[in-house]
Amino acid sequence: MLRLGYAWAAIGRHTTPLLRRWSGRHPDIELQLVRHNTPTSGLIEGHVDAAVVRTPVAGLRLDSVVVGLERRLVAFAADDPQWRRRRSLRMAEIAQRTVVIDPRTGTTTSELWQDGSPPTRFIHSGDVDEWLDAIAAGQGVGVTAEATAAHHSRPGVVFRPVADGPPIPVHLAWWQASPPPGLTDLIDEVADLYRATHRPASKHLL
Repeated sequence: MLRLGYAWAAIGRHTTPLLRRWSGRHPDIELQLVRHNTPTSGLIEGHVDAAVVRTPVAGLRLDSVVVGLERRLVAFAADDPQWRRRRSLRMAEIAQRTVVIDPRTGTTTSELWQDGSPPTRFIHSGDVDEWLDAIAAGQGVGVTAEATAAHHSRPGVVFRPVADGPPIPVHLAWWQASPPPGLTDLIDEVADLYRATHRPASKHLL
């Protein structure tokens, strides 16, 4: 068995195609998705053999490869009086709002606003469900990877592209000293799915 951890959204719309493809091409190794809301998606804790991560993890004896890039989206309440008819938003507009973040595993921090003008108020959430609840209630807006929209559609929450938002690299990570069986095939399969949507993959070590 190959246990693949993730904190929020695995690999988004590619998740089901990966599971279907894997079972057909690699019947000798079962691929199991495991959700753990920690910075390394359960890898450091020993719950999984490899992990999907979207933020760098420094100072750990891990290797990783970037298997694809994802668009950055903004999430807001469907009845938002200013944004409900918008097709996309910009970082400066989001900075004028209260932003809901998950400081442990989310991809949004004040450093995302590279012009030095981040939002003045952040609300912390404990996981993706708390994040969605706060946004649906109009308590703030969120910035996230497009995989979140694929995994967590929620009545009352709308996702739109951030026109000038930097893309989010999607890593597969594993222990440097003990890469699990099937890892190379997993990297190839996931990278191929992202390449099919014209998002190139490149290698990077954590």
